[in-house]
Parts: sequence; structure tokens; C-alpha cells
Amino acid sequence: MRQAPPDDEDDGTAEKLASLHGATRRMMHADSREAVADIAATAATDVLGFSLHTVRLYDPENDVLLPTAVSPTVERLAGERRAYDRGETIQWRSFEDETLLVFQDITEIDDDVPRSGEGSMLVAPLDDHGVVTLGSVRKDDIARADRELARVLAANVEAAMDRARRRATLSERTARLERQNERLDRFASIVSHDLRNPLNVARGYVDLARETGETDDLENAADALDRIDALVDSMLDLAREGEAVDDPEPVRLATVATEAWSTVDAPEASLAVESDADVRADPERLRTLLENCFRNSVDHGGEDVRVAVEPLPDGGFAVTDDGPGVDPDERDAVFDRGYTTANDGTGFGLAIVRDIADAHGWTTAVTESAGGGARFEFVPSR
Repeated sequence: MRQAPPDDEDDGTAEKLASLHGATRRMMHADSREAVADIAATAATDVLGFSLHTVRLYDPENDVLLPTAVSPTVERLAGERRAYDRGETIQWRSFEDETLLVFQDITEIDDDVPRSGEGSMLVAPLDDHGVVTLGSVRKDDIARADRELARVLAANVEAAMDRARRRATLSERTARLERQNERLDRFASIVSHDLRNPLNVARGYVDLARETGETDDLENAADALDRIDALVDSMLDLAREGEAVDDPEPVRLATVATEAWSTVDAPEASLAVESDADVRADPERLRTLLENCFRNSVDHGGEDVRVAVEPLPDGGFAVTDDGPGVDPDERDAVFDRGYTTANDGTGFGLAIVRDIADAHGWTTAVTESAGGGARFEFVPSR
């Protein structure tokens, strides 16, 4: 149980400030806001003496304050903490008004959270990160020095979380640059090898046509140029689809699948959507992924192939067909750039599928469908 000394008594504030500086140094080395919250929660007990404390981080996607670091005493007295919706609690008032709030008697708090027993409470805002709540099981237990120390703690937590966010942003940018460099290396390989072969073929047939005057040689050259055109289109698709999807939205899977199927030139083939569901995705890039999966099914399963799209329980989806399927020994290679078993394939269709899945943070898997064909599964991993 915490005892607050009178405001005019030597309460060890200088020693507590020194201890707070030590906690701040640890927070500044944390690599995430969650890690900062854990260190701040420890300091609330070890330094300030509050065994009741909760650090809540703001989740802008769901517009809630999430309980991120909760003291064991809070969980023992009040149970597992839940997220607070906007405007529901005094924590939201502190967060929105950017004001430190002090309640010497929790029974006088006017919000939508039921509370039992006696106690006092302090809520300090953490800028746009969230709030920290400190409490006691005694009324009138928050001294003036506690308020000032809480302000110092909150300011230090803000600074540490700002630093952690900047480091995370820098790390994300570095990873994005690495992905871009990988794509540049991929394009260099395409230009130096994949495009050079059909270009040399076209040049050879043009030279032969000049020598012989045979137009058949020009038709062969045109075929090689068509191959180059297809490769260039695939290169552009790879460049567009590699960037991460930062703002996915709920998309009706059946609607996008139907739209994607309209681009498939196979009148005898059929599409079935097993059931409808929402998938969090970029609509246009999801459509491109499905278009490439469908074309892969037609290319390898024949023009009368039956294709199905089905949602998965974990928010993902699967694309299946009744074609010949994928040899188990080749399943790890089908997404590689340039890999194809079709005579006129570019080997980029499933590479584009993989890039779009990676950009969404989805894992991909190739298995066998119920009909013995191919089954491609896409599952959220974040």
C-alpha cells in the first residue's frame, strides 16, 4: 500500500528524479513503443511507487486506446483490461485534451467504466502515443510531487516513443530500399539475359531477310519482338507491384474475383466463388494477383479448366483449379522469376503474384486441390 507524504515533507524527489533519468536512458534504447511502455510501467512502480499503472497506446486504425503495459496488481484487482473506445473514459479526455488529470477519489469520476472500492488516480497524456494511468487504493494519495514526477515520466516516455517510431520508420525505409535494389538487380538480369536472347533472334532473322528477301524471316523476327514486348510488360508489372501496401481496405472477394475473371480469354473455362467474404487488400493489386492466378490455371490446365476462389477462416483466401497441379518438387520454384513450364510463357506471372502477396504481408503456399490440380493459398501474416 502506498503512503503519500505531506507536500512540505522531504519525499526523496531528487532521488526519484535520478532514478527516472536512469529509466529514461533505458527507454531511449528501446526499439519499439511497446518496449518503451514496459520500461515506463516498471518505473511507475519501482521509482514512483505506484503499483497500479497502465500504459495505453493509441491505435488509429481502430480508434481505441489499447492496454499495452498493465501492472499485475491492476489485473488482480480489476481483471484483464480491454481497449477503450473513443470518448468512453477519462483516459480519452486526457488524451484528446493533452491534459494531466488527477482524481483524489475515483468514486467521483464520471465516465462509462465501472469502478469499485476506494482509490485515487492520475492520468498523463503521451502526445499522440496514448496515456499512462497511475493509481492507488487510497483516497487523497496523490501528492503535488507525484504530479510533477508523473509529468517528467510522461515527457520522457513521449521522447522515447518518438525516437522508437523514427527508428522503426528508418528501418522500414531501409528494408524498402533493399527491396528496390533487389528489383533493380532483377531487371538488370532481365535486360542482360532474358531480353538479349529474343533480341539476337530478331536481329538474325532481319539480317537473313535482307540477304534472301524472304518475308517469312520477317515474321519470325516479329515473333521474337512480340516476346520482347511481353517481357517488357512483365517487367513493368513487377516494378508496380513490389511496393508495400500501407493502407489496405476491406474488399469483397467475390466482386474482385468476378472482375478479374472477365479478363480471362477462355470461354470454355469456368469460375466458382465458394462463398463471399471481405479481404483486407488494395483492390486493384488484388485483382492483378487473381488475374495472374487465373491465367496460370488456363495456361497449365487447359481452356476448359475449372477454377475456384474460396475465403479462408484466418482472413486469407485460396485459388484452386482442376488442372494437372504442381509437382511437389517444383512448388518452391514456381514463384521464381523466369520459371515456366509453358512454351510461350514469360515466367513472370506467378512472380508478380508473389510480389503482390509480399506487399500485403501475406504468406503464400502451393498445395494440391481437392480435384488434384493446383491450390494457391494466401494468408495474412501481420
